[in-house]
Amino acid sequence: MSDYYADRYPQSVDAEIWLLGGILQDPKVLGEVSLILRNGTEFYHEKNQAVWNAMVALYSDGKQIDVLTVADILEKNGKLAQVGGKDYIFSLMESVPSAASVEYYAEMIRGKYILRSLISSSNETIKESLAPAAIPAETLQSAEKRIFDLSTDQVKENAVLAGDLAKDVVNILASRKHGQLSGCPTGFQEINSLTNGLQKSDLIILAARPSMGKTALAINIATNAAMLGKTVLFFSLEMNAQQLVERILSSTARVNLSDLRHGKIYSETPKILIAKANELAENPLYIDDSSEVRAFDLLSKCRVFKRKHNNNLDLVVVDYLQMMKVRGDAENRAVGVAENSRMLKVLAKELQVPVMALAQLNRNVENRPVSGGRPQLSDLRDSGSIEQDADMVWFIHRPIVEKLKKKKGDDYAPVEPDEKEKRQAFLIVAKHRNGPTAEIELEFHGEFTTFKDHMRTSISPPADAGGFEGNYDD
Repeated sequence: MSDYYADRYPQSVDAEIWLLGGILQDPKVLGEVSLILRNGTEFYHEKNQAVWNAMVALYSDGKQIDVLTVADILEKNGKLAQVGGKDYIFSLMESVPSAASVEYYAEMIRGKYILRSLISSSNETIKESLAPAAIPAETLQSAEKRIFDLSTDQVKENAVLAGDLAKDVVNILASRKHGQLSGCPTGFQEINSLTNGLQKSDLIILAARPSMGKTALAINIATNAAMLGKTVLFFSLEMNAQQLVERILSSTARVNLSDLRHGKIYSETPKILIAKANELAENPLYIDDSSEVRAFDLLSKCRVFKRKHNNNLDLVVVDYLQMMKVRGDAENRAVGVAENSRMLKVLAKELQVPVMALAQLNRNVENRPVSGGRPQLSDLRDSGSIEQDADMVWFIHRPIVEKLKKKKGDDYAPVEPDEKEKRQAFLIVAKHRNGPTAEIELEFHGEFTTFKDHMRTSISPPADAGGFEGNYDD
């Protein structure tokens, strides 16, 4: 802060004095005040900050807070003389008649602290903006994060003692019941068994060639999660919200999507659709169909959404990765897609939410007749870094689609596929950072744009996730 602003720096030393005096009058109020003032940095005057820290230390240890005990803590910390000795602590207690207004004083102190922090943040933004190599998008992202951290009390020391964290983890693990998912449910038994639900901070890439059903599976998972009370935010960069809702209603009501779009409405159809629409309205599935969206736009939208919905956000779906706008000055499209992929991982980690991003595969998969068109990690389109950023990579493989795509030779004899062949689908988990890879058989009901558990799964109990056989990814 420059000298010009030093004498007008936002502060209220009087409120600090009256707050500390009120706590000395009635120490029990410190518990309530500590919910407003998270740490001593909100205090402008150093000696008031030192007294506050001494009070908090006594309160945490369950000890009495009075002039003598506060003075004793300050003396042990070598700060008693710095604050003005016992006389200053006595003067604090005599500054107010009671503790009646301590919360009001705390709000005043907090408000001045926020203003000082905004000034500091603005200075950082100015400094970054004036740098010769400043990148507008990155500078804006950095500025926004500082403001977001301030508004959600996330400015804190990130380093934690592993041993302390381990105790919390053990408590969480011990509280889990057998069969209880630790992550967001997908509505598919074998997927849940393999992943134990979609885990917070994970980036899941769901990839396939066109017409395989990427969007259908993503919508199914999003709808299933919402129906179980999970808050889901679905970014549709390709279809508008109305088209997505048509698919959801077709899927949940088991009404042929083509019939809906062509106006073939039967007598019972409106009643069924209204019932499903009412059910959908009661569940927290949100759709954002903004186009021309950049990665840091998604991060901003998710931050605002989570804050607006009382910190509730259980799953983010992005349809799809290659449709996201890339940075204009990126060296090439692959670099731009790689940056977007990394930003989605940042989103997942920062907001502690699983992010499922749909992605296209390149044409190489169609040029491998020996494999029957089964995708592999090298088929991810535009950027190899997608695989690196992802915690899981899923592929959809439907043999019948690849079979019908093949060129018809002279000896080609068309044979109508049977119902089983039409519905056969596989979810190939090609990468799983924290678990086994596997191949899960599903059923695809194209007329309803719906994936379902395979019949053998739906009639048997869920597999024990601990016994799922597969290869673990390093």
